[in-house]
Amino acid sequence: MSTNSKHKPMAKIPAFAGSRWDNLGPLAPLVPVLAIGLIATVSVRGFATAPNLIAVVQASAITGIAAIGTAAITISGRFVSLAVEQQAMTAAFVFATLILAGMPFAIAVAAVFVLAAALGFVQGYLVSRGLNPIVTTLAFGSVLFGMVVWFADNRTLTLSDNPMLAIGGGLTFGIPNQAVIFIVVLAIGTWFLSRTTLGRQIVLTGANTKAAELIGVPTKRIVIIAFVIAGLMAALVGILVVGQVSQAKSDMFDGLTIDVVAAILVGGIAIQGGEGQLWRAGLGAIVLTMLGNIMLLLGIDAGMRELAKGLLAGAVLLTITLMKERGK
Repeated sequence: MSTNSKHKPMAKIPAFAGSRWDNLGPLAPLVPVLAIGLIATVSVRGFATAPNLIAVVQASAITGIAAIGTAAITISGRFVSLAVEQQAMTAAFVFATLILAGMPFAIAVAAVFVLAAALGFVQGYLVSRGLNPIVTTLAFGSVLFGMVVWFADNRTLTLSDNPMLAIGGGLTFGIPNQAVIFIVVLAIGTWFLSRTTLGRQIVLTGANTKAAELIGVPTKRIVIIAFVIAGLMAALVGILVVGQVSQAKSDMFDGLTIDVVAAILVGGIAIQGGEGQLWRAGLGAIVLTMLGNIMLLLGIDAGMRELAKGLLAGAVLLTITLMKERGK
């Protein structure tokens, strides 16, 4: 990394200390998941059946992967991307189109990831130059959705020969492959944010952008990288879901953005940035998916499920805010 002669060379950034939640020990992330799972097992009929648990794990994986990527934006201090579902949909349509056109599987996947990185770069560049991240990503998502639906002529693309079927919808030792990928992404993301200089720079940029610039952190570049990470994870989600259902259609990711935002909040990641770990976003996705599944089994309608999800995210955000005010 180049350094400016007016500033001292950047020293190694200390590992992010985290909050009281992190100090509870290595089992802390599992506590709410195990508690909800235990209560549901003994009180909700059908929850502990193998098909239902597989469905929960698959749904958690999709939301979790997207949330881990978007959490990088949040931790960098730029709120979230409100174009997550549109980016995932774009990746799904592009992947399906390339496969239907006869492109080799590896090249199609690579092309989707290159496009996703480019889309993330554009959003990150605009936000790093001072544009409001909410307005920018919302407008970007609307443009993406309109372009994809227009080019696809509002059709559903179906893959009769799906090269992603085994990965997107298969099992390994009884565990959905999507869940295996989710765990790998979770582990890499956690290591990246806490053990690499670039990851620590993302945290420092969100904590105090001006201070980060004074010690030589290229904060604008860091914001762009965070958006690229989010774009790549949204693309991975798009490819995995096409692998699972062998289709690409315009409504296949409805509600993903709000699920991702809720997962980040429920995971306890500070919405103002500079605090949190990527595993928390994955944890939040698991908790939300389990609660949604339990309500579905109890016969609670979709409207009430969405209301409960919003209330939970709001309650967590309010709690975090009050705790910070008390700690001042």
